[in-house]
Amino acid sequence: MRNRIPIVFAIDRNVIVPCAVTITSLLENADKDTLYEIFILCEESTLPQEDRMMLSEAFADHGQAEIHFVDVGDAYSDVPEMQRVTKATYYRLLIPDLFPQYDKVIYSDIDIVFQQDLADLFRTSFPNDELIAAILDQAINREYYFQSDLPEKIGKSVRDYFNAGFLLMNLKQLRAENKVEEFRSLSRKKFPQNDQDVLNIVCNGRVQWLSSMYNFQTNHYANYMWGRSESGIDFTELVKKATLHYTFRNKPWNSLDCCFADAWWHYYRISPVFDNQFYFMRQYQQIEAYRNDFHNARVKTLIINLLGRAKKSVLKLIGK
Repeated sequence: MRNRIPIVFAIDRNVIVPCAVTITSLLENADKDTLYEIFILCEESTLPQEDRMMLSEAFADHGQAEIHFVDVGDAYSDVPEMQRVTKATYYRLLIPDLFPQYDKVIYSDIDIVFQQDLADLFRTSFPNDELIAAILDQAINREYYFQSDLPEKIGKSVRDYFNAGFLLMNLKQLRAENKVEEFRSLSRKKFPQNDQDVLNIVCNGRVQWLSSMYNFQTNHYANYMWGRSESGIDFTELVKKATLHYTFRNKPWNSLDCCFADAWWHYYRISPVFDNQFYFMRQYQQIEAYRNDFHNARVKTLIINLLGRAKKSVLKLIGK
């Protein structure tokens, strides 16, 4: 009997390629007995039918995936103005009501690369009727990175504020406690971290904390390099097997400055959306960046030497 794992994404047409890469990584690392039921939350104006067809056909022949699109209409069209995110991020708050056929699902952002099968995690989740399974948000945890007062603004601390980019959601319990209505009510307010704050407020104290293996965020890299990594974590093992989450605004597909971008590009190269011109242009840009860095370093050295000589000449002229 196959393990059927429902997993939900929320996108618009601007992130079709990253979404396809995330799905590729998910399927490439699926155990032979795992079947992923992939649901993509969207709306007609931001993800028209031709884009849905392209994405659906890209994985049509894969035996371990079923892709479905769920139109949310104009849901959350009235959310406050947001920075650096689209309203699609709020769609995950609808999941308990959108999927009454499931007791639990996985939600994932699309700036993620999977390197492991998720069946064991899915099977063993929510032993104590927790509402959410997640890990700490490393971007705001002052113990490991920079100081932040964002959690305190919503009555949380850095030690119990989770990142909402990868979640297991206990739909049965969320529905039983009518949490979707709380989501809707809070979403009308403006929070620093948008719907992630909403989830943290509503699910406060009801979180199953996961291993970093399932949401290895960008700041984990800095933690390790600065000797501030969590105890008991084998960094080398994590890099090979963890779910990698590119949490900063610099993503592998839009920036040359992104930690462990090579993992993303590996799955891009084997994805059904691979484009030769785009890929080789990025490699060319990388080479040019290295050349420019080298050139700039040499120019800087030359300027420093010239200034040093000029200073000596001036001192000599004034007799010092």
